[in-house]
Amino acid sequence: MNITVANTLPDSARITLVGELQDGSFKAKVMTETDVPYTPYWDKLLEQRIVYIQPDEEQLGAILAALNERRLSLDELQNYGSSSGGTSSIPV
Repeated sequence: MNITVANTLPDSARITLVGELQDGSFKAKVMTETDVPYTPYWDKLLEQRIVYIQPDEEQLGAILAALNERRLSLDELQNYGSSSGGTSSIPV
């Protein structure tokens, strides 16, 4: 199943910060690009990445479920999104 998610708009610059934790689980938060920290956002973080999408809460939950169930990888997720608007169809 795919979900259609809004990409980042140039005038709002809201992004999704996604992190993989040491226990193999994932967390994500939608925030403005200027709020992205230069240090790890979550404790026990392996890596964090910015994805230029603006999912609503339901869409973010579906993306996190797909990541945690290994139906979607962080590398694959980062292939979606854009900073110039539009939408992305993400397989969850």
